[in-house]
Amino acid sequence: MDQAELSIWDGPATMEHFADIRSVFHAAYPRRSVADHRDLLTRQAASYGFMACVASVGGRLVGCAYGLPLQLGTLWWRDLSAHLGDDFVWEDGLRTFALLELCVSPLAPVALRAELLRVLLARRRESRVTTHSSTAAAVLPWRSCGDDVWVLALPV
Repeated sequence: MDQAELSIWDGPATMEHFADIRSVFHAAYPRRSVADHRDLLTRQAASYGFMACVASVGGRLVGCAYGLPLQLGTLWWRDLSAHLGDDFVWEDGLRTFALLELCVSPLAPVALRAELLRVLLARRRESRVTTHSSTAAAVLPWRSCGDDVWVLALPV
């Protein structure tokens, strides 16, 4: 596979290319609902601070990673198995970037996952990133905060 070209997209650009993202999502996660993915991504892409990093080869999308900042009152931390303290779970829209999805075509090099994350996270100004994605958790040195929740200090 040729070298991937990486681009940063905001919410409107992401939704403009939803058909391409849907194809990569379905290839990466064939058992997950594409309809649910579209509904969720439509809401997420309209949120303040949404950002995506996409990879394409020869004009064809082969991977993407995206997320948004956690806002005051978020429910992100509510299901933690361990209580980490109010200071840890407090959010103000500037502190934590939530990596919502990382999907890469099965035909793309495994290293593309880390490259997508590094490029996306290099653009963020938050002091940490969190994810529920086990795919992302396998790529960088995340710290587990309980069942299926990981945190990583920024910059990476």
